[in-house]
Amino acid sequence: MKAFVLAGGEKIENLALASVPAAGGIAQGQVRVGVRAVSLNYRDLLTITGGLGRRLPDGFIPCSDAAGEILEAAPDVAQFAKGDRVALTFNPDWIGGAWRPTAGALGRGSAAIPGVMREEIVAHHSELVRLPAHLDFVEGATLPCAAVTAWHALCGAGPLYPGMSVLLQGGGGVSVFALQFAKLFGARTIMITSSPERCRRLQELGADEVIDYRRTEAWNVTVRELTGGMGVDLAVEVGGAQTVDRSFAATRVGGRVALVGRLTGQPQISTSMLAASVDITSIKVGSREDLESLARAIGFHRVKPVVDRIFPFDQFPDALRYLQSGQHMGKIVIKFGSTASK
Repeated sequence: MKAFVLAGGEKIENLALASVPAAGGIAQGQVRVGVRAVSLNYRDLLTITGGLGRRLPDGFIPCSDAAGEILEAAPDVAQFAKGDRVALTFNPDWIGGAWRPTAGALGRGSAAIPGVMREEIVAHHSELVRLPAHLDFVEGATLPCAAVTAWHALCGAGPLYPGMSVLLQGGGGVSVFALQFAKLFGARTIMITSSPERCRRLQELGADEVIDYRRTEAWNVTVRELTGGMGVDLAVEVGGAQTVDRSFAATRVGGRVALVGRLTGQPQISTSMLAASVDITSIKVGSREDLESLARAIGFHRVKPVVDRIFPFDQFPDALRYLQSGQHMGKIVIKFGSTASK
């Protein structure tokens, strides 16, 4: 079968389209999934370029998020049948409850678990979640990491009630999903982004207020002003080292900061964090139960994930470079057996 593999060092240039052996027969409890689409996350880019500081095995297959069709199911699998449309979970070990440091904790497409940039995957049925009926494979592939991360950041540590305020950053997959979910919950959304055009786009997607941080460097002050001097109830922090202090400064006493990303580097514990008197939640994507919950919500409300651009399978390196440029709004997806479209 075809797969993208990394050989010769952690660089996009070292990705190659190769023929690799397909998995053999399936065992009890297993299914064979034909991959139809894969979505990209910033974490995939960091992994491939060595940004996570972990040595990858030769022949490493990247990426974590896939949707596809069941080609074969073991006789003892009652939950799924041939032809069912499914997404694979990010962390195959995390079914529900509290996160634990298991073999699958780093997720698919890590040094521990091969990724999904291949035509077929054999997995245990517990690693699958049925796609909402109104989503196609491209849209379904966006759910396992970014959507679950956003869902867990918003309501994993406590409920998000109508009327609460949420601070979100940028227009990447996690932030756009968090915007969509926060509006479902009836929350007020305040976002920061990098240009008037991106401000306009986020407002079209439903953001209540958007701040251009290139024009307003002290955006945390503006967030305080917008909330009557109190600060937001929840900040979903994806920026990392260069934004984390302002996120704490924009959050009310007793509020919560969900630490998700490190786009500008690994955040460090600072005096401002300790003095802010807010709760800190470290987000490690989420469980299968989280994916099932958000899939039900998406299905009921017919939410459509925001897909910025679709690339064909053989243009995977170009898709990564586009992700690296930071020009996207929402998700970038690889569609297998297809030509690209915008």
